[in-house]
Amino acid sequence: MPKAKSLTQKQQAFVAEYMIDLNATQAAIRAGYSAKTAYSIGYELLIKPEVQTAIETAKKERAERCRRTVDDVLLELGKIRADAMQIVTDKSGHQSMLNHAAALKALELEGKHLGMFTDKPKLELNKPEEPPKLIIPLTIPSEILQKIKERSNSAGNISG
Repeated sequence: MPKAKSLTQKQQAFVAEYMIDLNATQAAIRAGYSAKTAYSIGYELLIKPEVQTAIETAKKERAERCRRTVDDVLLELGKIRADAMQIVTDKSGHQSMLNHAAALKALELEGKHLGMFTDKPKLELNKPEEPPKLIIPLTIPSEILQKIKERSNSAGNISG
C-alpha cells in the first residue's frame, strides 16, 4: 500500500484557514498564495486527495471538540422551523405564520444539507485516472413540475 502524501506547510496552512470560513479563495490568500491566482489555487487544493483527507479530518476533530453532529444541527433546525411555522391569530382574527423569515431560513438550510438545490455546479471526482465530472443540477421538485403541468394544461399548451 503506497504511503499517503504529506502536506506541505502552505497546504497545511490552507487547510487551517479553510476551516475558518470554508472559502477556498480566501483561505489560499491567508495561507500565503498569490491573490491573483488564489481562486485557481484554492480549487486545485480542494481536489487534491491529501488535502481533502486533511479537511475531512479537521472537520471531524472540530465536531468532536464541539460535541455537535450533523444530526444535532438538523434536529435543532427542525425545532426552529416548527416553532417559526406556528399559526398565530392577531387581535382582529387574522391568522399568520409566527415568523416567515426564520421558517424560510430553516427550510433553506435543511434543503441545502439534503442537496435539494445548489447555487453552484457540483464537481464529482471518481478515480484518479478518470477526468472529473461536472454535474449541473437540473432537478425541479415534483410539486413545481405538477403546478407547471396544471397551468400549461389549463392554458391548452400541453395535452395529456
